[in-house]
Amino acid sequence: MAENGNPDYVCTLSAELVKKAQEELNEKPEWRSRDIQALREMVEKEKALRIRTDDAFLLRFLRAKKFDYERAFNLIMTHFKMRIDNAELFEGLRPSAVKHVLEAGVTGVLPHRDKLGRRVIVFRPGKWNPSNFGITDVFRTNFLTMSRLIEEEETQINGLVMMMDLDGIGWAHAKSISPLYAKKFMGLIQDAFPARFKGMHYFNEPTIFDYIFAIGKQFMKEKTVSRLHFHGNKYEELKEFIDEENIPSDYGGKGPKYSNKEWMEELLKLDAHFDNEAKYGLVDGTLKKPTMKEDAIDCMVGSYRKLDV
Repeated sequence: MAENGNPDYVCTLSAELVKKAQEELNEKPEWRSRDIQALREMVEKEKALRIRTDDAFLLRFLRAKKFDYERAFNLIMTHFKMRIDNAELFEGLRPSAVKHVLEAGVTGVLPHRDKLGRRVIVFRPGKWNPSNFGITDVFRTNFLTMSRLIEEEETQINGLVMMMDLDGIGWAHAKSISPLYAKKFMGLIQDAFPARFKGMHYFNEPTIFDYIFAIGKQFMKEKTVSRLHFHGNKYEELKEFIDEENIPSDYGGKGPKYSNKEWMEELLKLDAHFDNEAKYGLVDGTLKKPTMKEDAIDCMVGSYRKLDV
C-alpha cells in the first residue's frame, strides 16, 4: 500500500548539479519521471508498505542507489524494516523529544557546505553527559539531523560528511557505548539510510578512543573503514575541504565560533513534520530483510584528502 503518489516534481538543482547527477548517479532528466514511476510501481505492489510515493520522496532512494530500481527498492525495505526492528528508537521521534541533546551541543550542522557542496554534520560526543541522558537520545538526534538534511536535493547529489570532535570523551562515554549500539548505528549508516555518505573525520582523539573504535570497527565494512580519516588536533587539515572563512574560529578558521544554536532552532520547528513522517512504514514487521546487492557506503566516492568526486 502506498500513499501520496504524485508525479508533480519541480527540479531545484542547478545546471551544474544536473550534470553531476547524470555523470555520477545515472540520473537523466528526460528519464527521471519514468524511473520514479518504475520505483513507485514496485512500492505499490508491496502490500506491507505504507509509505509516501511522491516524486521527491522516491528520488532520494533512487539517487542513493544510482537509479538502480531494485537496489533503491531494497533500500526502502531495509530502511523501514530497521525502524520496526528498533521501535524503541523511533517511537515518539520528534525534535522536541531530544531538545536536551541539542541544548548540550552534541549535534549540529555547519551553516556552509564544504568545497564540494557537501553538508557537514558536527558531532561532539564529549558534550554528552551519560549520567544525564542515554545514548539512545544521541542516536535519535543524529537520525533526525540526517533525515532533515537528506530532504535537500543538493545534499542528495553531493552527500554528507561527519566531523567528529572527540574532545572530552572519557570512560563514562566508553562504558555507555555498547556493541549493540555500535551495531545499530553502523547498520543505519551502511545499509539503511538514503544518503551518499562521504566520510567521517575525527579530531582530538583521546587514548580511550582506541577502545571505543575497537567496538565500532567490528561492525564496519571494509569500504566504510576506507572512508575514515583521523586528524588529531591538526585543524589546519580542515582547510583542505572547507573554505577557511567558513571554518569556525575555534577550529582554526576565520568564521564565527562554532555553535549549533541555528541548527537547533531550525530542527525544533519541525515536530509536526516528523509526526507526519512517523505515520508511514511497514505494516508487517515479520518481513525478512531484503538482500542488498550493495550497501549505502558503496555510493561514497573519493575522500577529503584527495578531493576526488
